[in-house]
Amino acid sequence: MNPEFQRNLWLESAPRRVAWAIVVLLMIYGAAIMVLRTNPYGALTGLAGVGAVVFVACGMIWGARATGGSILNEIADRTWDFQRLSALDPWSMTWGKLLGSASLAWICALTGLLLMAAASLQRGEPGALSTLVFLTALAVLLQAISMGAALVGVRKARAEGRTARAGGVLGGLIVGGVLLSWVAGSAGFQRGAGLEGFGAMLSAKGLIDWGGRYWPADGFRAVAVTLFAAWAVIGAWRLMRLELQMRNAPVVWPAFLVFLAVFAGGFAWRDGGLSGALTTGALAVALSAYAAAFAEPADRVRMRQFRHHALAGDFARAGPLAPAPLAPLILAALLVVTALAVSAGSFARPGLAQAAALIAFLLRDLGVIALCRLGERPQRGDFAAVVALAVLYGVGGIVGWSVDRENGAALFAPLSAAPMLSLISGLVQAAIAWALVARRLGPSVPPSASASVPAS
Repeated sequence: MNPEFQRNLWLESAPRRVAWAIVVLLMIYGAAIMVLRTNPYGALTGLAGVGAVVFVACGMIWGARATGGSILNEIADRTWDFQRLSALDPWSMTWGKLLGSASLAWICALTGLLLMAAASLQRGEPGALSTLVFLTALAVLLQAISMGAALVGVRKARAEGRTARAGGVLGGLIVGGVLLSWVAGSAGFQRGAGLEGFGAMLSAKGLIDWGGRYWPADGFRAVAVTLFAAWAVIGAWRLMRLELQMRNAPVVWPAFLVFLAVFAGGFAWRDGGLSGALTTGALAVALSAYAAAFAEPADRVRMRQFRHHALAGDFARAGPLAPAPLAPLILAALLVVTALAVSAGSFARPGLAQAAALIAFLLRDLGVIALCRLGERPQRGDFAAVVALAVLYGVGGIVGWSVDRENGAALFAPLSAAPMLSLISGLVQAAIAWALVARRLGPSVPPSASASVPAS
């Protein structure tokens, strides 16, 4: 048996803890039976509702907290460095912590899932299996994201000379999610055009329009969330590799971005055709560039090494050192250029010209973020970057609007009113931002030693 899984299993699911969990569950379900014994739809139907609450509370909330805590508790107990020196490979460490730390939460959650399954069978619901798969995959997705967020927090804290804490990781995850939702709903991102399909997928009943075809909503939702859960587990594994001093080949992250672009673009196929799907995919990928820019630790040495190898044409060594936002930036630009080619070189399609301007401002924003995070105090870089972007978009947009309304505001944001003006302004600002970043990084110096572990 995987020793990491066994260790977490004994810590979380010791016989005494399991016994207490069973007692609590029996009390909850017993009280529900007493209350629901006169339910006209049957006691089992009422118990299924209670089981759904238990599943959400245990499988999603408690399980996510446990998987994130499996890393952060090691940090707090000062045992994480010993874990990193163990002989376990990254995959064994990942699934051992992911499944072992949430084992008791899953034991409790599965009772609720079984009650929901029994009630569905009793009622003969046709989409019951899809619903159960969707809920299970959603729980795995949240747990894997929680572990990934903890690993990101650990890497950033180490680079900034501090200790990762649960409150900081959770706060950063919440604040990051709120900021990304604001960015996605902004005018520059065409009011969330790249993410419209995700909301439709979660709320649709009956059929879902994707890829120009109609799919059963229950089955599509289950398959989609299962795929995203698999990607989240893979992401946690890749982050674990970095924690164990291994380098990741630049393959998995771009592959996920291609998957994200295809998934998001499929919802726009019927109305916009291939050009609309490519544009929508580009917007979704561009949004992920912002998330990657803040999630990656600010590392001057790594960026200098990447620049040295890239300028020397040694892409085999430059690839594993490439900044995480580079792949979504390149892919988003390629998608917009392809959409332009599909549109016969015309910006006539609504949103395409604005998407091109967005890529220019994305390049500018990534330069601003890098400039702030590579300062003298990297622990304050994230806040400084958010403030700088808010000033550029907020104050700049207000000043531009007061000078020349839409045309003036287009100088500070990718607006559909004057997309070519936005494109030129964004490129000029991006050149200035990255020139300052290059100056802050200093001269390109060849790395003193190469990595001892090959990328894979």
